[in-house]
Formats: sequence, structure tokens, C-alpha cells
Amino acid sequence: MSCATRNELASIEKKLAGLNLDMGDVIKMQAYLVAPEGSDGMDFQGFMEGYTQYFGTEEQPELPTRSVFEVAGLANPAWLVEIEVVAVRQGS
Repeated sequence: MSCATRNELASIEKKLAGLNLDMGDVIKMQAYLVAPEGSDGMDFQGFMEGYTQYFGTEEQPELPTRSVFEVAGLANPAWLVEIEVVAVRQGS
């Protein structure tokens, strides 16, 4: 899950950069996690391993409001994580 989370966040970071925004501009996040096959539930620890590489770091200390949900499945059955963010351009 950590790798999937990092990939999702790297994609979000790239899209934000195209809008002249960065991860520090993210104010809200919703993450949807699917339990890996054979597990008893979502891999929240794996999600957090990826999340903490982008948020709450020395380089980027901001922490968005966050909700994490366990879901039965996502649009692509191979996906284990889907992340939505809201970013706000701050300052002028």
C-alpha cells in the first residue's frame, strides 16, 4: 500500500505543479483504501508510510484535513488506493 500511496501522491504533486501549486496548498484529502486480498482490512499503516513522505515533513510541514475510508472496491479492480485532494492558492 505504501508504494501505491506514494505513486498516487506523486501524481497529485505533478498535477498541482502544473497549476503552480504544491502539496503545502492541499487543505483537504479523502483517501479510499481497498483491503488487500487475503487481509482482514485496509492497510492504514502502509497508507501512512506513503502519506508521511509528503505531509508533515521538514520540507513540507502542512497537514491537510484528512479522511480515510475503507471501501469494497474502486473503479479499476486492480487499484488499492484512490486519493482526492482540494488545494487552495494561498497569498497573492
